[in-house]
Amino acid sequence: MNEKLNNALDEVSDKHLTEAENYKRRHRPYWISAVAAVLVLVIALSVLVILRPDASGPSLEHTNGSSFSPSTSAPSTSAAPSYLVNLVAFPQYPEMTQFPNVADFGDDWEAYDEAFSTWRQSQAAQYNQPDGYANSLQTFFDASIRQFLTGEENAAYSPLNVYLAVAMLAETTGGNSRQQILDLFGLDSIEELRTQVGHLWNAHYCDDGRTDLLLANSLWLDSEYNFHESALYTLASRYYTSSFYGNLGTEEMDQQLRRWINENTGELLYEQTQNLSLNPNAVFALASTVFFTAKWENEFSVANTAAGTFHSAQGDVYPLFMNQTLNRATYYWGSNFGAVRLELSGNNDMWLILPDEGFKVADILESDEYLQMTMAPSKWKNQKSIKINLSLPKFDVSSDMDLVEGMKKLGITNVFDPAVSDFTPMTDAPWLYVSQIKHAARVAIDEVGCVGAAYTVISVDGNGMAVEDEIDFVLDRPFLFIVSSRDHLPLFAGTVMQP
Repeated sequence: MNEKLNNALDEVSDKHLTEAENYKRRHRPYWISAVAAVLVLVIALSVLVILRPDASGPSLEHTNGSSFSPSTSAPSTSAAPSYLVNLVAFPQYPEMTQFPNVADFGDDWEAYDEAFSTWRQSQAAQYNQPDGYANSLQTFFDASIRQFLTGEENAAYSPLNVYLAVAMLAETTGGNSRQQILDLFGLDSIEELRTQVGHLWNAHYCDDGRTDLLLANSLWLDSEYNFHESALYTLASRYYTSSFYGNLGTEEMDQQLRRWINENTGELLYEQTQNLSLNPNAVFALASTVFFTAKWENEFSVANTAAGTFHSAQGDVYPLFMNQTLNRATYYWGSNFGAVRLELSGNNDMWLILPDEGFKVADILESDEYLQMTMAPSKWKNQKSIKINLSLPKFDVSSDMDLVEGMKKLGITNVFDPAVSDFTPMTDAPWLYVSQIKHAARVAIDEVGCVGAAYTVISVDGNGMAVEDEIDFVLDRPFLFIVSSRDHLPLFAGTVMQP
């Protein structure tokens, strides 16, 4: 790291190191066999900085195992990873008030009511964001969903996850590179973006023992380059970003990146992470994850689940359908679709949007009607309360895609071109560009509820021309020569095609 960063990191207080020690005791992972050695390494390198975000934030949790199980509680860890090797900084989140379990109170209903009231007040305090704070997001959500959910194959995409990843990218860029991102988001300044990310995080993050909507961000730094510590601080304090350093593009660092992603997505995307790696020329990378699990407010009865026929473009298939009668439900409709909203715990919803006969999903995506409806259902005129006999196929849908070309079509172009990109807020290294934006997502449902996970990894690479300590320069193929004067003017120029 650069000298200024080292000086800043050397100022770590005893209090912070004590907090880190306590964190390790609380969240010791099963795969670390030499905790003492890791702690010695952390102290010796003086790289641990604990930063508390400006907005009140949560304590991250993860799941174990890749199978779908919305009835299983998310595992309990901190936003910081459970290992401290190569850790530069991590944000510290306050604990969320846990949803009271009736069984824990026995017949003491007065104590339960008091605990429930405390939980409700905590929820209201966190989720009470300004009206209309997310209005500008609709344009990005509409454009990106239409861009990345094309074709006739199953697909899953997380607009929220991609938004947070690209928002972090904006913090590392300047000039037109940043402006293109702000334009896509419909914002005028980086300050507006920081404020919106804070609102977005607090309006969604949930780790209350009843519903899990868990967000995490990380920054990966190559140890051969210098970085501006102000950028690390901003990412940690405003975007809840943990930072790591090491030799990017090596198998060791790739494994740490995969491990971080798997820990923060409950290993639901384990298969997708196995092919995830950074290029040897990577200078830094950004990673963002989301993990969600919630139960239906009205669970489906397993006894009513039966095989049915699903008419796909490739032919009929016969999955298991969950069946339920909704006696007092709301039916919504648009110009070419009908929709039902199913309630999930934590005031979340799953919308089921069915194209009308003669239309396809692509026809729905051509308009933003479905977003107007889902983002403001109370204002949607086309709705009525009726009895609905719902038949819903169980599904487990996943996708693994590169978003580079799609982002270019959405208007973000400069960051992909080293000749015009601007990453000076992050580092003074020249000729940087985004080489890949990997996104994977998975959503599954069963009779109990819904689970989903996603990650986005943005890699910023150099041009591969870094000066080495030793090189071989062999003129064994045609080359150009210049003979210069004392004033450095070219006296002669020529090519040697065959000596």
